[in-house]
Amino acid sequence: MKNENIYLALLAVMAAGLLIYALSGLFAGQPDKSSNPVSQESAGMKTILTGSTEAGDVSIELTPEEVKDGQLAVDISVNTHSVSLSDYDLKQITTLEYDGKISFPSSAPSMAGHHVSGQLTFDVNREISAFTIRIRGIPSVEERVFSWE
Repeated sequence: MKNENIYLALLAVMAAGLLIYALSGLFAGQPDKSSNPVSQESAGMKTILTGSTEAGDVSIELTPEEVKDGQLAVDISVNTHSVSLSDYDLKQITTLEYDGKISFPSSAPSMAGHHVSGQLTFDVNREISAFTIRIRGIPSVEERVFSWE
């Protein structure tokens, strides 16, 4: 009987520890709920996140990769719990601005469902380090501006 109580107490402590660990990881991963871009450094250029997955909003995260074969590749992750993404065409609502030029993506992932990830590619024909990507019309921010310098 004494051993059973020890095992039960040990099991309760382990379960409480796992619960605390799971909850701290869950809340630490929540995106910023404001429309202000949040950035973090990655191996290449910084990752910028705007929006949230709150009702009526969309979280968009961009991470530029290298320019290779004349194309700038940008990883994109789009997440929402309440907005239908199929209404938006990234090739039509996204622009790249650099050196006074504005261009649309040469390729972009299809938007469908509530979670999209993939790569935007832009024809740039040379290495660029300072640029801005704008995405218009996705709720709840009319124009999202992502800038790297």
